[in-house]
Amino acid sequence: MIAIVSITAPIFLLILLGFGAVRVGWVPREGTLAMGRYVLSFALPALVFNALAERPLGEVIVPQFLFAYVAGSLIAYAIGVAVSSAVYRTRPLGNAFFGMGLSMSNSGYIGYALVGQLFGAEALIAVAMTMMVEILLIMPLTLILAEFNAQGRHGGVLRPLRNVALLVVKNPILLAIAAGLLCAWLGVTLPGMLGRTIDLLAASAAAVALFAVGGSLAGERLHRGLGAAAGIALGKLIVHPLAVLLMLALVPPFDPTLTQAALVIAGLPMVTIFPLLAQRYGQGEQCASALLATTLLSFVTLNLGLWALGIGAGHPGQP
Repeated sequence: MIAIVSITAPIFLLILLGFGAVRVGWVPREGTLAMGRYVLSFALPALVFNALAERPLGEVIVPQFLFAYVAGSLIAYAIGVAVSSAVYRTRPLGNAFFGMGLSMSNSGYIGYALVGQLFGAEALIAVAMTMMVEILLIMPLTLILAEFNAQGRHGGVLRPLRNVALLVVKNPILLAIAAGLLCAWLGVTLPGMLGRTIDLLAASAAAVALFAVGGSLAGERLHRGLGAAAGIALGKLIVHPLAVLLMLALVPPFDPTLTQAALVIAGLPMVTIFPLLAQRYGQGEQCASALLATTLLSFVTLNLGLWALGIGAGHPGQP
């Protein structure tokens, strides 16, 4: 367990550092929000591009991984919607974000750093594939449901679909995924100057992202509706990895490192922009509470999960 904590603790210490820096006033919260935007718009796209472009196409798209992660995430999403309706009597609008909270991990900010530490750079294609699932499936599904409910019967069908499609298509990470897959398919290598620039951007992703996560949490508080927030937190940290584990058991075996990476990513807190997306639809407070609670609890659940699976018990970077 000590070997596992030695891997995970620096990640959470960086989050704590960002949290403390904002709380004591060393860094304004707006500064960490700008850091998060930098990571989302530049550093993470560079990282994802490198993870995909530097390998043959057959190695960066693993159908069994994608099927298991998609199916497991949709199971968690459906459970979230059902629990929200049956237990918390949430209106249809809230159901969508309850489902998103259970099924969309912070693969980019926390997942990249953790997977890289546990399994090495070769496993970062798992991060890229989970981000594909989140950007192309989980986030659009949530926003489409939210748009339909927000506009009611008078908004029509095409406008919500168009709004969500534009949001997804303009996502820098999605553009990086498309470019990386194209380079992998064509076997293209970037010129030295451009390649080194992208390498520098990618290298900055982990520390800046984790610091920004902590800074964003410094502005959050536990609000009313804590029962639902606790339900989202427990569902994200327990239901999502269990659903992915079930689906992994049903698909043909593949690279065990990617299998373990899928479970680790599924056990992460939800994506940092979760309350920001929900705020537009009046669900920001509950989702902010869920994000804060999930991030705090995840240090315990992740370490216990890694210990139970025997991941990280050896040297850092090795499963």
